[in-house]
Amino acid sequence: MVGTGRNYSLDLTLPGGAIVPTAAVSWISVLPSHRRRGILTAVMDRLVHDARDREEPALILTASEGGIYARFGFGVATHVMSVQLDRRDVAWRSSPAGRVRTLTPEAAARVTPEVFGRVCRDQPGAVSRPEAWWESEWWDPRPGGARFDVVYEGASGAEGFALYDIRGGWTDGGPDMTLTVRDLVAATPEASLALWQYLLGVDLITNVNLPRMPLDTELPWMLADARAMRVSSHTDFLWLRPLNVTALLGARGYLGEGRVVLEVVDAGPAAGRFELDAGPDGAVCRATTNEADLVLGADTLGMVILGGTRPSTLVRAGRIHATDPERVRVADALFAAERDPRALTWF
Repeated sequence: MVGTGRNYSLDLTLPGGAIVPTAAVSWISVLPSHRRRGILTAVMDRLVHDARDREEPALILTASEGGIYARFGFGVATHVMSVQLDRRDVAWRSSPAGRVRTLTPEAAARVTPEVFGRVCRDQPGAVSRPEAWWESEWWDPRPGGARFDVVYEGASGAEGFALYDIRGGWTDGGPDMTLTVRDLVAATPEASLALWQYLLGVDLITNVNLPRMPLDTELPWMLADARAMRVSSHTDFLWLRPLNVTALLGARGYLGEGRVVLEVVDAGPAAGRFELDAGPDGAVCRATTNEADLVLGADTLGMVILGGTRPSTLVRAGRIHATDPERVRVADALFAAERDPRALTWF
């Protein structure tokens, strides 16, 4: 065996709340002794065919390297940032109601999937989690860290949860420990506030790390001083490769209203010219021979479908060719989302 790759069959939430089946690419590898022989291309072609056979309108992945997948039609659909806080710098603007409880991993796995499902219905870019993943997929099993699962309970029951670990020890008679948040999902603002206050209030902790924070996190605006949250990196997370353009664009919701013709340049199944006529009450996307307003690659379309990047930004970057500035403004309004897309799931 010289190369590997697989598709998970997962669900993806589009802006507007539509949930579509998606092929989630993972376990891509080629032996160093067999590089540059077309093996990766053959694997990716096979995964595209597999997704089409299953009538999945898109492929998604999380990339270990950023320079590989654009040539296979994938574009960056969501972004995350890595954040650190020194506990000594943290003060809060308000206090939450409800309570946070510590559970065993087994007990948490009986509660958290329902909360996660509620959040997924409204979160653009959310990726589903198979039942078998809940107990271990986000846990780093390396020695030296202690795992903790907590659930926030409000008036209606469980409304949020977090998974974290603690590593470190003592130096010069004092604690030097770091708490790293591996997973945090909140269905309500109250749950979000309570979980963050709990995590940033654990005793003996010096630093709190948050390696996959959404860009539109509410955390800094809960703090008395927003500068207490320090951003160390900003990177891509979920990549998306469209396969069935009419199915994807016809299924997602739209905040704006208008019509735009897209010409998608692709060596694969996304190629073609498509007319999108959309508004808050629904959308129709169909193949057309009308003149294109925007010309873009399949990878670039993958960047805008979830609302993570504005078409006008990609016009300025030279990734989209536009015949009329007015059509760019229409596209910006159409492809906006209720909030920044967030994948929630690593795979």
